[in-house]
Amino acid sequence: MSLRLTNSEMTTFRRCKRKWYLGTYRQLGKPESVAGNPLAIGTRVHNGLAAYYLDNSCHPAVALRAGVEQDIVDYPFEAEQLRKDLDLCDAMLTGYIEWLEETGIDSDIRVIAPETKIEVALFDDVTLLSKLDARVERISTGTRLALEFKTAQSLTAPLPTLQIDSQLLTEHLVEFLALCDSGSEADAAASRAQGVLYRMMRKVKRTATAKPPFYAEEEVLHNLDELRNHWRHVVAIAREIVEATRNLDNGGDPHTYAYPSARSTCSWDCNFLDACKLMDAGAGADPEGYIAENFIVRDPLARYEGVDQVEESW
Repeated sequence: MSLRLTNSEMTTFRRCKRKWYLGTYRQLGKPESVAGNPLAIGTRVHNGLAAYYLDNSCHPAVALRAGVEQDIVDYPFEAEQLRKDLDLCDAMLTGYIEWLEETGIDSDIRVIAPETKIEVALFDDVTLLSKLDARVERISTGTRLALEFKTAQSLTAPLPTLQIDSQLLTEHLVEFLALCDSGSEADAAASRAQGVLYRMMRKVKRTATAKPPFYAEEEVLHNLDELRNHWRHVVAIAREIVEATRNLDNGGDPHTYAYPSARSTCSWDCNFLDACKLMDAGAGADPEGYIAENFIVRDPLARYEGVDQVEESW
């Protein structure tokens, strides 16, 4: 079987195999609202920044407004919430440009490539796929990094685990493997692609009562041992996913091969909570009926479409 593995799938599989079974294996999802949720806001901010780093003459708020105006035409019943989202995202993006001007923080950055995706072979028919918000180089040091934007409520909460964050490690790993595939030795590849520049933006309008700071960045570097160990982790998870998929394809019981891992966070971080309860409820429950009424089939990799594939490593 073939598998295009992403950090998102690995994270879901480790968190809860039933969530993976419903969301990835069966490709189910809630019909997504274009407004009023963290994913929609994060996507709008990312799209604005992607336009800015593609062409510095394009203010990110301009691209933001164009997208929201089109959505208001396409989804008039969500117009009120779309305008609220526009106000928040506009404040975040305008403030980001002001932060760049005040700190001069981008003056030491050369953009090598805007938003891009990379896909590398892992083993057999399994590949590892990742999307980078941009590729940059520090002019003063020559350090080459993947630029990652994150909208967040707090600028400090993510810091203790950034060094072992699987998303950052995976973004770095695909760069490293792509360089190795192009003929670089491991030491040379590790010195060329050195880590991730992690930029955080607080989800606030920066009103008079809001307390700064609103933006921050952390340079997260990984050494060769960290990359090798993460490669081991990724391969191990991939083999577990391949095995679970094979068992399910062969008619295996989802209760055996894709069992749930309930936590208190399920109430807000999983769309499948009610379906999950019904799947275990036994006689009289109709989980498939509930799923048919409340979920649609969608492509978990849709967000990678329309993003250029890297052909050459830097």
